[in-house]
Amino acid sequence: MSVLETPHILFRGKVAWDPITTNNYSTMYDEATASWAQIPAETAQGFRDEAITAVENGNWNPGGTHRSSFFDTQISGVDTGGGVATVDPFVGAPVGFQGMLVDCEPYGAFSSQLFFDTLSLGIAGGCRIYAPRTTRFTARYINFRRNGANRMIAGVASVIWQTAFAKTDGLQIDAFDSPALQALATAIEDPDVLGLTVRWNSYFTVYYDDPTLGDASDPVRQKQRQAASAAALQSKLRGGGFQPNPARSDVVGVVGLWRKGEPIHEPGDRALLSSEGATAFGTAFARIDGDTLTLDLGNSVSEVDQALTKQDLGSIDVVALDSDGKDLATLGSLTYADYDQAAYESASGLVTLKLDPAAAKIAADADLCLRQSNGTVLATEAALRAIPLVPNLYLDQGDTATAVAQVYARGVPVGAGVPVTIAASASSVTVTSVSQTDANGQVSFDVIGSQGQVNGFVFVPGADAVVPVGGIDPQVTTYMYARTLPDNGLDQAPATWANVYNAVLINWYAMAPCMDNWLRLDDPAQVHAYGPMLKTLTDPVNFELFRYMPVVRDMTADSRRLLYRFLDGPAPGAMKVAAMATATLVAEPEHEPTNAELSRAMRGN
Repeated sequence: MSVLETPHILFRGKVAWDPITTNNYSTMYDEATASWAQIPAETAQGFRDEAITAVENGNWNPGGTHRSSFFDTQISGVDTGGGVATVDPFVGAPVGFQGMLVDCEPYGAFSSQLFFDTLSLGIAGGCRIYAPRTTRFTARYINFRRNGANRMIAGVASVIWQTAFAKTDGLQIDAFDSPALQALATAIEDPDVLGLTVRWNSYFTVYYDDPTLGDASDPVRQKQRQAASAAALQSKLRGGGFQPNPARSDVVGVVGLWRKGEPIHEPGDRALLSSEGATAFGTAFARIDGDTLTLDLGNSVSEVDQALTKQDLGSIDVVALDSDGKDLATLGSLTYADYDQAAYESASGLVTLKLDPAAAKIAADADLCLRQSNGTVLATEAALRAIPLVPNLYLDQGDTATAVAQVYARGVPVGAGVPVTIAASASSVTVTSVSQTDANGQVSFDVIGSQGQVNGFVFVPGADAVVPVGGIDPQVTTYMYARTLPDNGLDQAPATWANVYNAVLINWYAMAPCMDNWLRLDDPAQVHAYGPMLKTLTDPVNFELFRYMPVVRDMTADSRRLLYRFLDGPAPGAMKVAAMATATLVAEPEHEPTNAELSRAMRGN
């Protein structure tokens, strides 16, 4: 991927996460029916109360907004080919971003995405990259082993976020006197360059504004502190008012060129997959340009404490292997100073090595390997990768959508004839088909929306494909999710307020108390008065917009049609209707977690 070539821009800072977490629980939300768990004897207010009670069991933000914003984030460096520099006028400029955090598969942590309108690096009137959205940011390669010293919910994890911005969508580079931006503006004129790619890593997530809650050195004390924080939040929520409880993470990122053939949503570089034996090293990525090897270790080297000290793995050799795993050449070595905390924060996890030309030629067609000096293999290249064009797909019941994956060989699109095994994935995997790539190096298959459900699909390219038996492993497998929104049979329902409220709006009134600050979804007069705005914000054509409603993208087509019939009808009287539903969280038995269960554990389950 071209963020690994120069010129590129580096940034560093923090991001706040404010999702509503209640729909992460199968006992409180049904992802198949896209509705809350209904118990007719109780009210929507009862459901809200139960969501507050569930805070003590992990539901850490029932009053959230889904908004996620960068803060204290700025340009930290630039690289035009001579290494990281901090004297460019662009360095120190703020980075502004606000998106809506939404999971395609609400129960797990493998399908997160950020819907947004613009990303701005710099300020208007000065050195700036202004990037209107082409498509959402997508999270991939979640690393559950990133920081064992921060053990609270997703505090142990890190993840890669990526999207691309097309030149044709209004991308603007105001270079002024910045040599780095001038170089980027010149490079982007190349016909082979489609725009810019932005990739960032979020890590060290803190909850309840208290990093000490992740300290597990005294488990009893940790549990007491976490319980006290949950109780304090419950008290505030029960006191009324707007009470979001955002988490926050550290961020390092890079902005570089997006070239033709490169994926939008996840790295398409040469992938060095994490070894099973490397318990504290995540998948890395690599690119060779001439005599330069650039490694992306942004999601790879773990921290050993809450001060974010990097694990000292000693000298790490970069080796080229033949098909039998035998050494062909040693390309170079990394010292601890190349990947420690200071280096990581300075270069956003990128490490550059100069190669002997002969070794570089060998490495072009060999498997790359990262190996400690004691012989421990940290990561080994998988030459073939099949990357979905749309990683999180939405469709309505009765629709059929075509899913497409592009196959790469060492970061370059392949041609025809490469076999790809496509497997359906849930908690386990079942092989569904084997396809051959077409002339463009792509495979496709139909996703049929037969009923409301969420399906995962794993892509394993190559003649000797080994389908993972444990389901999606986000550090190793490439995958996509498809969410089918059900048809709940509402097209024949009269467009009365009672029907609209109880069959449509009650879901979000109960699940999203934050909406009370902007629109009372239990007030028929107010809902009707805002009809034109509601129709705009819920129109599927606006699905990618920051302000699309509902934020969680789970409105069914028949629900939308019923709502629109009501909004197009006569104004009702100002009468509120009681809501009905609640559910109770239940404890799950303890056992060795699968990848799917690790995913859901990131939600606090």
